[in-house]
Amino acid sequence: MLKFRYKKTIRERVHAKCERHPRYNPEKEGRDGIKGGCTTCWQLFDLDQARTRLDVAIHDFERRSAPWSVEPTPRRPSDTQPAV
Repeated sequence: MLKFRYKKTIRERVHAKCERHPRYNPEKEGRDGIKGGCTTCWQLFDLDQARTRLDVAIHDFERRSAPWSVEPTPRRPSDTQPAV
Protein backbone atom coordinates (compact mmCIF):
# COMPACT_ATOMS: atom_id res chain seq x y z
CA MET A 1 0.00 0.00 0.00
CA LEU A 2 1.28 3.41 -0.92
CA LYS A 3 1.15 6.18 1.65
CA PHE A 4 1.89 9.70 0.62
CA ARG A 5 1.63 12.70 2.88
CA TYR A 6 1.25 16.06 1.27
CA LYS A 7 0.94 19.27 3.17
CA LYS A 8 0.57 22.45 1.19
CA THR A 9 1.77 25.52 3.00
CA ILE A 10 2.94 28.12 0.58
CA ARG A 11 3.16 31.73 1.55
CA GLU A 12 4.42 34.00 -1.12
CA ARG A 13 4.84 37.71 -1.31
CA VAL A 14 7.22 39.12 -3.84
CA HIS A 15 7.50 42.83 -4.46
CA ALA A 16 9.92 43.28 -7.32
CA LYS A 17 10.26 45.60 -10.25
CA CYS A 18 12.82 46.46 -12.84
CA GLU A 19 14.78 49.64 -12.19
CA ARG A 20 14.91 50.49 -15.88
CA HIS A 21 11.29 49.52 -16.64
CA PRO A 22 9.30 50.07 -13.42
CA ARG A 23 5.92 49.82 -15.16
CA TYR A 24 6.54 46.35 -16.62
CA ASN A 25 3.94 43.86 -15.34
CA PRO A 26 4.59 40.26 -16.44
CA GLU A 27 1.02 39.16 -15.64
CA LYS A 28 -0.50 41.68 -18.04
CA GLU A 29 2.20 42.28 -20.66
CA GLY A 30 3.85 38.85 -20.77
CA ARG A 31 6.84 38.21 -22.98
CA ASP A 32 5.89 40.94 -25.46
CA GLY A 33 6.26 43.66 -22.84
CA ILE A 34 9.98 43.08 -22.32
CA LYS A 35 11.89 45.95 -23.89
CA GLY A 36 15.39 45.51 -25.28
CA GLY A 37 16.00 42.05 -23.79
CA CYS A 38 16.24 43.42 -20.24
CA THR A 39 17.52 40.62 -17.98
CA THR A 40 15.60 41.87 -14.94
CA CYS A 41 12.34 41.89 -16.88
CA TRP A 42 13.10 38.37 -18.13
CA GLN A 43 13.67 37.23 -14.54
CA LEU A 44 10.36 38.77 -13.49
CA PHE A 45 8.67 37.02 -16.40
CA ASP A 46 10.30 33.68 -15.46
CA LEU A 47 9.23 34.12 -11.83
CA ASP A 48 5.64 34.74 -12.90
CA GLN A 49 5.67 31.70 -15.20
CA ALA A 50 7.07 29.49 -12.42
CA ARG A 51 4.33 30.66 -10.03
CA THR A 52 1.67 29.95 -12.65
CA ARG A 53 3.06 26.47 -13.33
CA LEU A 54 3.18 25.72 -9.58
CA ASP A 55 -0.46 26.79 -9.16
CA VAL A 56 -1.50 24.56 -12.08
CA ALA A 57 0.50 21.61 -10.73
CA ILE A 58 -1.04 21.93 -7.25
CA HIS A 59 -4.54 22.19 -8.70
CA ASP A 60 -3.93 19.17 -10.95
CA PHE A 61 -2.53 17.13 -8.05
CA GLU A 62 -5.49 17.96 -5.81
CA ARG A 63 -7.93 17.07 -8.59
CA ARG A 64 -6.28 13.74 -9.37
CA SER A 65 -5.71 12.71 -5.76
CA ALA A 66 -9.25 13.53 -4.58
CA PRO A 67 -10.62 9.96 -4.98
CA TRP A 68 -7.86 8.56 -2.75
CA SER A 69 -7.65 11.38 -0.23
CA VAL A 70 -8.76 10.63 3.28
CA GLU A 71 -9.56 13.45 5.64
CA PRO A 72 -8.17 12.88 9.14
CA THR A 73 -10.86 12.06 11.68
CA PRO A 74 -11.20 14.69 14.40
CA ARG A 75 -10.15 13.58 17.86
CA ARG A 76 -12.81 13.32 20.48
CA PRO A 77 -12.07 14.82 23.87
CA SER A 78 -11.05 12.24 26.41
CA ASP A 79 -13.67 11.22 28.98
CA THR A 80 -11.11 11.38 31.78
CA GLN A 81 -10.15 15.03 31.23
CA PRO A 82 -12.38 17.61 32.89
CA ALA A 83 -13.97 20.18 30.61
CA VAL A 84 -12.48 23.64 30.95
